Amino acid sequence: MPAIDASLSDEDYIITRAKEAQKYNIHSAKAWMLTAKTLFPSNFKIQFEAYLMEKQSGNVQEAAECFSSLMLSRQNMSDLLPEISAIANALKSTDINFLSQMFDNIVPDIQLTILKTSVENSDDTMEHCRLLVLLLKKFPQLGVDSLVKTLINSEKFFYDNRYTRLLVVETLPLLSSLESPRLLQRLLVKAIDFYNSYVYDETEHDITDPWQRLYGVLDLLGRQLGWDPFLINYNNSLNKETYFQKLITLRNCEDCRQLLYCGVTLFLRSLHEQRSLKGNHILIEALSDPDLPPSKRRKGDVEVTGVSAHQFQAAANCWELLHSDEVISREFTKLVNQLQVKPWSEGFVDELALYRGQYEEMAPPPTSTNLSACIVRVSINYSQKKYSACIENILAALPQLPSVEGVLESDLIVGGKHRHLHFMPMTKVAIMHYFCTLLIRILLSTGNNSDLTIGHILVLIQLGWPQEEAIFLQILDMIRQKGVFHYHLFSAYIIHIDILEELSFIWNEHGNNIALDILPNSQQHLGQRRIGTRGADKGVKEDFKQAMKAQVARSNESLLNLMIQFITSERPYLLQI
Repeated sequence: MPAIDASLSDEDYIITRAKEAQKYNIHSAKAWMLTAKTLFPSNFKIQFEAYLMEKQSGNVQEAAECFSSLMLSRQNMSDLLPEISAIANALKSTDINFLSQMFDNIVPDIQLTILKTSVENSDDTMEHCRLLVLLLKKFPQLGVDSLVKTLINSEKFFYDNRYTRLLVVETLPLLSSLESPRLLQRLLVKAIDFYNSYVYDETEHDITDPWQRLYGVLDLLGRQLGWDPFLINYNNSLNKETYFQKLITLRNCEDCRQLLYCGVTLFLRSLHEQRSLKGNHILIEALSDPDLPPSKRRKGDVEVTGVSAHQFQAAANCWELLHSDEVISREFTKLVNQLQVKPWSEGFVDELALYRGQYEEMAPPPTSTNLSACIVRVSINYSQKKYSACIENILAALPQLPSVEGVLESDLIVGGKHRHLHFMPMTKVAIMHYFCTLLIRILLSTGNNSDLTIGHILVLIQLGWPQEEAIFLQILDMIRQKGVFHYHLFSAYIIHIDILEELSFIWNEHGNNIALDILPNSQQHLGQRRIGTRGADKGVKEDFKQAMKAQVARSNESLLNLMIQFITSERPYLLQI
């Protein structure tokens, strides 16, 4: 054992002996410290060394007792501050550690003193607020009013998002009430702004269910102001339509705050859900067919289908309700001007204009020639019955079709006579299906029953088959009535097996005299331009059978590419419509 300095005081001598003993015999070290504490019960240095020894040995309960004695003595508090700060930092962590366990073994009165001391000695405003939150989480009975006021009145609050997060995410859930409804409204606006910005921030994902948290703040304000519990206790399974109908009943209330805050929150949530689901889809004027059974899901004069349709309608309904009179519209404008992120500025306003039938407001500028702009123009032109412009934009879109092929859209046509909007995916099949469907309607609208027009319609109905089967049956009746059908593009473009089978049935149908002039010129017999069901020329019949077999053999070819080729090749004819 090394020699001990004889000039040491009695206290330092015992401490030195205890430290030396700790290296090889903890029981001997504790005996020395017990002796020191007995001889010098009020000595800070001895009490602190005793605490450090228990801490180093990992003795939670003993360390808690030693630190409690130090706090009670109130001596040399400046020397204790580093340890108090370390305890506070340990408590901020969600991980269990020695200091947090030690803190749990200290009586509440001393715990409170430790946390208050850490708060009082924090110089940084942000750290001061974080420690206050920690203090209030441990001792909620102290009330959070002072912290709320500190945060919301802090100059840094408006420039540093950390203060907003601390207020909205960590502090507001601690509130049970707040005396000032005006202050509560300020807090709600901050919460709306924070969570609305958060859900669009692609870098942060650590807050679970932010919308439900926002409704927690709404509930706090609503309870204090006596609002409808149904409107402020929104949960994730709540039906948006039922909720919206409840909002409508507030339209004539003198105090518009409940409608404003509940309506804005539902609007922002619905819009965020719509944008999250929407992906790469575009809203278009789709089609209704009075001969089909009406849809049971339609609400109002406009039906919206496709991905995110329900969420879009909820957002659109809220938007219109919040602009339904001058007072609520003015308050809505004042509120949203305080929001950092205005998601409706990208796409929703244009979609809303289409929903309202305000075509001029959502029409792309003439300088926009990209695929989306062309599709929007196609949709608007068709609705306005400007068919030439519609076809021009279809032709302009063809070279820009996406590479993703996709599948047919089953909701492009719905039953009824009402307006129908659809969120169409930006895929090659969906877009071409839309174009073909519009071209069929345009050709039908001309009233032109020429064989060429009928033939073009036959070509176009192939892509969406069997969605246009009713039109095909009408065409068959027309052919039977006319007794003749001449279409020189038949062999180039009609390859769908069902259509070929039906035409073959007409050709073989007994008792009719129908001439089908559909073979390519190279396959016609000399001087024979028509093939009739009563023709005696076996060679002609054989040619017809072989020609149909050749068409059937092509039935696996890409109808998609065939439609693109057809529309492109028939450009001169289509532009004359």
